[in-house]
Amino acid sequence: MNLQFAQLILWLPLLGFLFCSTSGLYIKDRALQKRLTTIIAPGVVLASFVIALLVTLQFGSTPREIIALIPGTSIYDPWIRFGGFRVNFNEVIDPLSLVMSLVVTGVGGLIHVYSVGYMKDDRDYTRFFTYFNLFIFMMLLLVLGDNFLLMFVGWEGVGVCSYLLISFWFTDEANARAGNKAFIVNRVGDLGFSLGIMSIWSYFGTVSFYTPQHRGVLELANHVGRVLDVTGGVVPTAVITMICLLLFVGAVGKSAQIPLFVWLPDAMAGPTPVSALIHAATMVTAGVVMLSRCSFLFVHSAVALHVVAWVGLATAFMAATMALVQTDIKKVLAYSTISQLGYMFMACGVGDFSDGIFHVVTHAFFKALLFLGAGAVIHSMLGEQDMRKMGGLKKKLPATWAVMIIATYSIAGFPLLSGFWSKDAILDSASRSFAGDGTLLYAGGLITAFLTAFYMNRLMWKTFYTQERFTDGQLHTHHHGDSDDSGHGEDQGNGHVHPSPGTMMWPLYILAILAAGFGWFAGPYGPSGGNLLDKFLAPSIAPLSLGGLHPQADLMSPVAGYLLSSLIAIAGLVLAAVMYGRRMESGAILEPAAADASPLVQFLRNNWGFDALYNLIFIKGGGLLAERGLMRGVETDTINAAGDGIAKSVGGISHLLRRIQTGYVRNYALVMLVGAVTLVVGMLVGVMQH
Repeated sequence: MNLQFAQLILWLPLLGFLFCSTSGLYIKDRALQKRLTTIIAPGVVLASFVIALLVTLQFGSTPREIIALIPGTSIYDPWIRFGGFRVNFNEVIDPLSLVMSLVVTGVGGLIHVYSVGYMKDDRDYTRFFTYFNLFIFMMLLLVLGDNFLLMFVGWEGVGVCSYLLISFWFTDEANARAGNKAFIVNRVGDLGFSLGIMSIWSYFGTVSFYTPQHRGVLELANHVGRVLDVTGGVVPTAVITMICLLLFVGAVGKSAQIPLFVWLPDAMAGPTPVSALIHAATMVTAGVVMLSRCSFLFVHSAVALHVVAWVGLATAFMAATMALVQTDIKKVLAYSTISQLGYMFMACGVGDFSDGIFHVVTHAFFKALLFLGAGAVIHSMLGEQDMRKMGGLKKKLPATWAVMIIATYSIAGFPLLSGFWSKDAILDSASRSFAGDGTLLYAGGLITAFLTAFYMNRLMWKTFYTQERFTDGQLHTHHHGDSDDSGHGEDQGNGHVHPSPGTMMWPLYILAILAAGFGWFAGPYGPSGGNLLDKFLAPSIAPLSLGGLHPQADLMSPVAGYLLSSLIAIAGLVLAAVMYGRRMESGAILEPAAADASPLVQFLRNNWGFDALYNLIFIKGGGLLAERGLMRGVETDTINAAGDGIAKSVGGISHLLRRIQTGYVRNYALVMLVGAVTLVVGMLVGVMQH
């Protein structure tokens, strides 16, 4: 396949967006419009996946060192030219962009198909797929763009789309607030990202990743122990650290790390397919992708790597503790996403960028499966999301249970499933990093893995096992604003739990296969000698040794590491089964009221106090600053007072001038005479001086 054909990977979803957004102008039949949307919106994304797969297969048969640039505009007619600033609209086809394109279009395409069934009764069906297609285009622009500016356009684009999708049912105030919160918090991180890009231009003289003249940022950084600028000079390590930390601030916002994680749990207010698309496979992993793309810079700053690793571990542990006490099935998965993103950041921080991407891919499979499975449960329960009102669904929804148990065991790190291989690879790299710090990172990762296994099996017990904690036939459809949650299907009126349609279940079966087997295929014991993903990503990801950093000695043998992580996962699963298996009385909520009232439980449910702190500082504090500092001190006491002072001065002067205006001609003639005499005297004085 000609690589120029690969441009369609990016542009097909945009065409789908253009159709969905304009179809109402020329298709007056709503039923026909909906049928065409059902075909075109998922179709363009799946077509992009097929093209990405063909390009990947072709790319895999060529020399690994090839990095292909596809011009989007003529090299003689750049996309942006401003003084010495010049940027072309190019796509980069390299291993990293291809892997992410496959994830975005593959998992995204399955979620599109799922959404056909889930959203089928929603009155804004076409608007939903308009946002979905635009989101896919922006995410592809983020991963395929050949420079920081194009990446930033995609970065901001997915931010806008997330706002539109999270607040899709905007007539519900909670949804509107969640969308606003996500948009505002992400702007904080984006400020750091934009400053990082400006710094790169200032010191490197370019924002391109690769160029035909080998003067792209990544090529300039691809030197052992040093980073060059376009003139051949060495960029100081302190500057590299500053740039990396600024870029990391952007990643912290987009990928929901401490302290900017607070937007993601609230984002569960949107439709479940939105949660699966944004918070499993695409947008929230953008920070990890950006760090991996910039790995050639990060390996030259030990300080930046340490910061990334420790923030990742802290986020992974903290979010796992929050997930322990959630009662909303989607909230558990939201905190789980934050925790797993922490694992990915820890991988990048210890220099194992390829295994960070490995976990991005496996996480996309099992977390999308978990979200879509949770959506199937919510669909069957007519919109109910509280696990305290579920139970006994294994008998009623056996297919949904079967796929969710695979995803649960995979994220828990159960032996041989996908999550086991990628998580263990990260733990192994952590154990060999930063000398003494590596042991602490490894121990923290193991503790977080135990918590993950526990809270995920807790979700399964509260949802599928125990006895029913609802009365079949008396369930009530939950509404979102003035729109129905369309997942409730044809049977929603009778109040009975019912299975999901085929359009929702088939994507789950495919994701279940990937969640079970992809880790082995791409892991150390897969075909062709193993570590297929690591080998494929090698041209795009910097080795840790590039910056002069070298892994430490193994903390333990690989077999011992596999055994320990397996025991940890099994222990977490068993503990949850034992604890919740004892609370099977009919009507029980599985957790005592005293536990709900516990200060520790409330502390964990309230995001460790982060929301309260931000509310105190930014909402109340900002309100007081605006009211007393800006409105009273600046506006009232300064600006308004100055305006009033000027007005009073003008009034006073006018009052004096009014006395001169008597209306008598003799007075005016006298003034003219005095003026003429003064003028003549002045002239005479000037003549005498000369």
